[in-house]
Amino acid sequence: MPTHEPLKTLADFTLPHMVLNCSACGRKGRYNVARLIEKHGADMPIRDFIDLIGQTCPRWVRPSKWESCGLGCNDLIYMFSPLPGKDGYSDERG
Repeated sequence: MPTHEPLKTLADFTLPHMVLNCSACGRKGRYNVARLIEKHGADMPIRDFIDLIGQTCPRWVRPSKWESCGLGCNDLIYMFSPLPGKDGYSDERG
């Protein structure tokens, strides 16, 4: 049975600002991580914060078959993915 890693929290976000953008409509916002931690707590999952911001988008709340919200944070891909040659990445590819 697979074990799940704990959700990444605001405290795990290592950059001073979190930039959220929507690939569908171009909406963009920049958030100060220290202020987010003050307001929501260090243990708030990043996923929950993105969901909170997304709730102001009609495409997020009621996605249709052709239009859905593409809100996300591109930095998360690079921040929490293993680098090539580290953490067994190259061993898995071999």
